[in-house]
Formats: sequence, C-alpha cells, structure tokens
Amino acid sequence: MPTTQIQIDPEGDVLIILPVDKPGVKPKLSNSPGSPTVKHFLCSKKHLTLASPRAAKIFSSSFKEASKQDDGFHHWIFEAIFDAEAFELVLRIIHGKTREIPQVIELDVLAAIASITDDLQCHDALYYFSHRWMSSFHGVFGSRLPEAMNKTLAQFILISFVFEHVRLFQDSTKTAIRFSDGVIPTFELPIRADIL
Repeated sequence: MPTTQIQIDPEGDVLIILPVDKPGVKPKLSNSPGSPTVKHFLCSKKHLTLASPRAAKIFSSSFKEASKQDDGFHHWIFEAIFDAEAFELVLRIIHGKTREIPQVIELDVLAAIASITDDLQCHDALYYFSHRWMSSFHGVFGSRLPEAMNKTLAQFILISFVFEHVRLFQDSTKTAIRFSDGVIPTFELPIRADIL
C-alpha cells in the first residue's frame, strides 16, 4: 500500500495515519505510483492534546494510541472519511505552521475542515482561520443562499454549526426547512441529527 509521510512536526512523536481512498470506492488512478492510498502525518502529541480534547482523552487512556509502537511513535489511525488536504490544513494550524495556510478556500474544503474540526473537537484552535475563511463567503450569506435544498446549503449548515456562525446557521436551516419535503438530506455530510 503506497504511503506518503508529511512532516507537520519534524520532531513529532505521533503518526496520524489517514487512508486517502474511501473503502469500496475505486481510486481514479488505481495503483498509479504518484497516488498514495495512505498518508502519514508526523505530529506532536503535545500540540494535538492541547488543541483537541479528543486527542487528550485518547492519549491519556488505555487505548492502543496511548502506547508507542515498535517504531517509537504513537499511531493514531483514522477511517477513510476525511479529505487529506483539509486534514493537513487542520494539523498545520494546530501546530502553528500557518505560513502555508491559504487566506481563501473553496466551500468544499471549508466543509471538509468543519467535519475534521468537529471530530477532533479543536474548535478553539481553528477559530481565527474559520472566521477568516467564512468572511470570504460574506456575499453568499443571507439573501444569496441557494433557493433549493442542495449540497451547498447542507455545507453551509455544517460550517455554520461547527464554527458557530449564528446568523448563517439560522438562515441556512430556515432555507432548508422551506425547500425540503420532510426529512432534510445531509448529502453524506456529518451533520448531527439533533440540529436538523
């Protein structure tokens, strides 16, 4: 299985292992040498536990992630449900490696970052960048929201909930209710059932 190692912290003690291909989905360029199927992010346990209550619980527990493996690193293995580019951005922010963080990002990437942020519970660490990125969508908020229940509207619901943008959350959920027939679809986004 081809792997790529990305050094978030060259002196790190945690390998975050993220499969790139989703199970059951055939890669676009199957087995091409330039397409890794797993990414290893070398990270600092200290940074992770300070930024993420979830990481703090995992590394202070009896889970296997709390013990170093034979290679001398803690291994934290994730399912293939997260976007690797977004995951790398979140890890760079957590580690204070912000020079390479883009000032403006696409809505799909912001939704992926929101999913990771919610999973890792690292909302505080992402606060500044999330609000900066959301401000680049300022013209979309309010009257410029989609006038149909579609993936874009679901992304705005997820983003506004995770990053606590009250006005956008209220506007996007009202719009979703108005344009949905009963159950509001999530378009495979990790939107919590209790907010719909």
